Amino acid sequence: MSGVRIGRRLLAAATGGVAVLAVTAGPVSAARADVAAPEIVAKGLDSPRGISFGPDGALYIAESGHGGKVKCATPPAAKGEKPEKMCLGMTGRISVLKDGKTTVLIDHLPSAASGPFALGPHDVAFTAKGDLLVTIGFSGDTAFRAKLGPKARTLGTLLTLSAKGRSLSFADLVAYETRHNPDRKDKGSAVDSYPFGVAPLTGGGALVADTGGNSVLRISRKGKISTEAVLHARSVAAPPALKMPKGSKIPMQSVPMGIAKGPDGAYYVAEHGGFPNPEGAARVLRVRNGKVTTAARGFTTMADVAFDAKGRLIVLGSVGPLPADGMSKTTVYRIEADGTRTELLKPGTLTTPLGVAVGPDGAVYVADKAMAPGKGEILRVPVPE
Repeated sequence: MSGVRIGRRLLAAATGGVAVLAVTAGPVSAARADVAAPEIVAKGLDSPRGISFGPDGALYIAESGHGGKVKCATPPAAKGEKPEKMCLGMTGRISVLKDGKTTVLIDHLPSAASGPFALGPHDVAFTAKGDLLVTIGFSGDTAFRAKLGPKARTLGTLLTLSAKGRSLSFADLVAYETRHNPDRKDKGSAVDSYPFGVAPLTGGGALVADTGGNSVLRISRKGKISTEAVLHARSVAAPPALKMPKGSKIPMQSVPMGIAKGPDGAYYVAEHGGFPNPEGAARVLRVRNGKVTTAARGFTTMADVAFDAKGRLIVLGSVGPLPADGMSKTTVYRIEADGTRTELLKPGTLTTPLGVAVGPDGAVYVADKAMAPGKGEILRVPVPE
């Protein structure tokens, strides 16, 4: 997967005491919970993406920004598509929601944007010491990043920052993808890195879901990068729109997005699935010691995952056929002990959500309007037992 236009399409499609070992790997039936209307607890955010509750109980928000005027460059376009210019700015930031008030904790982080589609701070998590792990999004290779100038050097990286914003270390995931391209043997593979979700490792370091690279990367405490797992493309039926011979198959990229540590110590990845997004193809993947298995399936798109206090899996995704406009009706689901799927929010309530987290109060929090600079929101969704 490669390119700004493809990245925008991807986000548009993705957004529109029970142990996780009890989660079924097969299709699940759905029920709708009787829940109260969601509450907007923060607004005016600049392209909010990943969210995470910190050790202080506050909600930390990665805002991808809106680019700027530092420098512009045009990446290569896919065949038959028009190139789209991206412009760099330092408008990315990490904000904090606490006691009903939103404040900026760290600003002046890189953001590259093409129209309302911004690539900047994409997810936030915490080390055992309380330092921040922040993925900075990108879409491309080191050659294109260099065209955006020296201030773009931390696009496509994992930053470790102190609570005051001091840079402690960074791992260059774009450089790793450019050198190694872990899914290079897959048909349709291209050199493209898009660091998306991040989850801390016990003992230091982190795992990062690289959406562009179709891989889960391990970053050691000292910043060394290695491939934890390659999420290979799957062969699916070619959609009628391609006008290929009947029975034709095409490769569908994996497209890992959010990642969270489960109560069993394994890591769970929201696998969105790429074009043509066939119904039911999106999955939750379980990654442990490099081995990948399927934890839950039956979704059409998927953006993020989390766990509640009882170890139940929370999924930000959609089910059913993808609408003709390509905009999924993403909502929040909970996977119960028997494998059934409980709908926690009516589909169509959210606009373009990309991040989910479970709060200390048991409610589910969602980062919405991810591609509406200056109009992003955090919604609190009350959840019944």
